[in-house]
Amino acid sequence: MPKLKCPVCGKRVIDFSDVGIRRQSELFEFSYAKSNKKNIDMVITCPNITCGSDIAICIKALHIPGQQLVSIPITGTVIS
Repeated sequence: MPKLKCPVCGKRVIDFSDVGIRRQSELFEFSYAKSNKKNIDMVITCPNITCGSDIAICIKALHIPGQQLVSIPITGTVIS
């Protein structure tokens, strides 16, 4: 399963069922994403006990200009 890692501590955060969905997703530290006006679709907390940072998730396909309908089957597992 394709994985995304925490941008702060580098530990595994989300497992995706499909490589295409993983490529459509980006993770940013929440404060960085907010201050740099990144698109934020979801906010989660890193499950790593020593980290616990807020992480912003951006799904790129949702922000393509001129596209009105996007169908992305989001089937990811947030590691707890």
